[in-house]
Amino acid sequence: MYYCIDRGASMFMTRDKIILNRAVAFLMVTGLVLITSLAWAQSGTDEEITGPAFSDPSKVQEMPKEWKEKPIQYEPEAKGADLAITLNQHTYPWLLPLIKKFASKRDLKIYVSEGSCGTSAGAMSKKAVDVASLCCPPGDIDRLPGVEFHTLWIEPIALIVNKDNPIGDISLADARRLFQGQVYKWSELGGKDIPVQPIGRLHCKLRPGHWRLLLGDEDIFSPRLDEVGTISDMIDVVAANPSAIGHVAVQWVGKDGESKVKVLKIDGLDPRDPENLASGRYPLYKVMDITTWRGKNVEKTVARELVDYLLESVDSMGNTFVMVPVSRLRENDWKFQGDELVGEPDRVH
Repeated sequence: MYYCIDRGASMFMTRDKIILNRAVAFLMVTGLVLITSLAWAQSGTDEEITGPAFSDPSKVQEMPKEWKEKPIQYEPEAKGADLAITLNQHTYPWLLPLIKKFASKRDLKIYVSEGSCGTSAGAMSKKAVDVASLCCPPGDIDRLPGVEFHTLWIEPIALIVNKDNPIGDISLADARRLFQGQVYKWSELGGKDIPVQPIGRLHCKLRPGHWRLLLGDEDIFSPRLDEVGTISDMIDVVAANPSAIGHVAVQWVGKDGESKVKVLKIDGLDPRDPENLASGRYPLYKVMDITTWRGKNVEKTVARELVDYLLESVDSMGNTFVMVPVSRLRENDWKFQGDELVGEPDRVH
């Protein structure tokens, strides 16, 4: 009997604990949802949700002595070349003709491969190339001993929507709300009564700038975000979906009459006007950098001469696609350390 009474009391205590635990859990979840909602509401206008535009050039990776003493060693396919270069897909179509021209003038054999920022980073880490290019500012992982960065140009990132979307201009705050999932329907911004479908291409997650100037971390993006792997996929998906909004470098969009998608202005600023970016007012952009080596066993005079040639040649490329060369950036007080762009001008977007 005493056993039954004790057992019954234990059962009632267990039930009380269960009820209490459930109540506490409910309050905790409710509080978390409330805190999250308040944070999201605040983040629509709080630019702290953006990531850094640049990394600290003074932070160089520690590498073993053996790596520091290792010379440049080409991959088998580049054997016999005077220079080995890897270019990312953004710089490849513009720099390859210039590199070929330089090679012809100097009677050099230059091996050029096309890849991504990851490809370039891997080639630098392996010391397999003399020159590599990135389509983002270098991150801490890219700052290896002896590697020097030279900025070639910056180019605007456009927000793109389906051509049937009546909206043509949004604020930067609303753009961030759209990609966060805080705006559920386009009608909330004066558009059609259809759901918003954000499309993302969240590449180079360990590097500053690029899409992180919109939202600084992938976890801040909407849970409804659809990710695509390539630039062409981004354009095709947005072109086919009246609900979609995506992001892509302006050069890939094409002219108005030829484009599959519609480019949005941000706070009245058209990304296709390079002066909006040159002045520091347009907020979203990509940075194109190229590298050389400095130091024993890795430095080549001809590699630096090639980069100098590319830097001199880039100014005339503004007539070919929308970009801002280094000369215009310096005129507008963007911050440099040597040849590397390391900061925006001292003005508010």
